[in-house]
Amino acid sequence: MSVPKILGVICVAMLIAATFLMVTTKPDYTKDLPEFTINGETDLEGNFFVSFVYTKNIAMLDGKGNVVWSKHIDPDGSGVQAGMWDFKKHVIDGRTYYSYHEQNTSGDKYGLPGYAPGERVVMDDQFREIKRITFEQSSTVDKGHFLDGHDFLMIDLDHYIMSGYIKDRVYNIPGYPDGSNVIYSYLQEVDHGKVVWDWKSIDYPETYELTMTDATPNANDFANVTTDAPDYVHFNAMRLNDDGDLVCSFRHLDTILCLDRTKSTDQIKWRLSGLHDEFGLTEEQKTSGQHYVRVDGNRITVFDNHNITGETRICEYTIDTVNKELLDFKEYRVDGKFSSACGSQNRISGDVFAIGWGCAENDTVCMCVYDFANDKELMSMTLANGSNFTYRCAYYE
Repeated sequence: MSVPKILGVICVAMLIAATFLMVTTKPDYTKDLPEFTINGETDLEGNFFVSFVYTKNIAMLDGKGNVVWSKHIDPDGSGVQAGMWDFKKHVIDGRTYYSYHEQNTSGDKYGLPGYAPGERVVMDDQFREIKRITFEQSSTVDKGHFLDGHDFLMIDLDHYIMSGYIKDRVYNIPGYPDGSNVIYSYLQEVDHGKVVWDWKSIDYPETYELTMTDATPNANDFANVTTDAPDYVHFNAMRLNDDGDLVCSFRHLDTILCLDRTKSTDQIKWRLSGLHDEFGLTEEQKTSGQHYVRVDGNRITVFDNHNITGETRICEYTIDTVNKELLDFKEYRVDGKFSSACGSQNRISGDVFAIGWGCAENDTVCMCVYDFANDKELMSMTLANGSNFTYRCAYYE
């Protein structure tokens, strides 16, 4: 065989070998993740999206618990424990995007363990970064002010609703005429770079008297005796309902508030649970330190940490928002489970839920798929080190 032919054969063989390696060699998406084990499996075709509070790790798992994609960032040397929160999927006009919140260790946490100032990172369907989002200029914040990591709603690629915490001194708290330092909730809606709506909890003095201490003992320290500024509302979740209103969870109010996005004042439409509940809930039906809310028509589903009893549950409220009536109430519990903070729930079908256990206190199971109709755990993820707990575990088809 001539030399050119031999070289040609060698080149073809090398190309085939390289192609084979490209097809068969896959990235090891588990090597930088916190150590975990999977028990059980499902036949679900969707994915579980897991995020961590104190390490910069996010992961996407398939229905059998295999890691199909993940991202890891090493600590920056600042000594601040930082995470990447709220990893989620967005499908807009048939196109898929992903996003997560990346904490910036230079941000002022105001002394709060449950606050991760940073940026929202948006990726395309190939997990390539498209943009990073912070607050736009408003009368409340400067352009570039860090977001909070609890939640983010993307209406389209240039239209979204963001959340943040702001520290300020206020003079409208009854009984504190000389003022009080507080940390308040600020929500901002931006459409193509323009602020089109926003909301501040301090504009509603009635919320001060709703503060509960079952989750955080000094949440109502308006005298600033034990804390420099109390985290008196602690926003942690939001969803849009069919009317375009924003349904939000406020952990330290034990309340779900519905906010009118068509107004700049008088924006609170109704209150579910808490001291000013408008739907006639019994004390047993009320939430305590809840972390997550989902909306499906007139059905509100909540991950209720239930700090007041230490027995975490999922609460489902079917409500008539016009007449402010509770039409139906259900609760779902897994015996022995208590999550003191964070956590999430997604109904997959019927009484089958994907549950993110957040700061699980009694074990290191950080997520599971649970069939409540048959009282059976179908799959679970257990961390080797429970101190690095998950923020959320969300399920998407």
